[in-house]
Amino acid sequence: MSPCVVLHAGFTVADAVGTAEFLRDCLGFEITEPRKAPPDVLGRIIGVPGADATVMYASAGGLSIELLQYHPPRSVPSNPKRPDEVGFAHFAVCVDSVDEVVAAAARRGFTPAGTVTRIPAGPHGGKNAVYIRDAHGFTIELMGN
Repeated sequence: MSPCVVLHAGFTVADAVGTAEFLRDCLGFEITEPRKAPPDVLGRIIGVPGADATVMYASAGGLSIELLQYHPPRSVPSNPKRPDEVGFAHFAVCVDSVDEVVAAAARRGFTPAGTVTRIPAGPHGGKNAVYIRDAHGFTIELMGN
């Protein structure tokens, strides 16, 4: 069997445009224009008949992220998943200054889930790291100086 090729990672977000703008403005991602997914096709793919979504892509460093915003919102978690719960997801990016990105992210509604912490050893030893998340639980790990 041939190895697969990863095309993208997908995240359901409350605001695709706002999330994409954050990824562009604070982290340097390239973003696509929003488009509507064909409901009949989308519904068959995801197993939710009549699903309606806006889709955008954000790309940086070889990673392509699909942002899906469903209409009307099917559900908004009252308590976003914690990092130690099955089903939680995040992606990590390397930045020049974790503290500067945390400050810029705060202006976009992202808050640190923990504290900026230096990793003592391992493949990322010496880097600072912290999770940031929006009000709905969309989480990004920042690593860098």
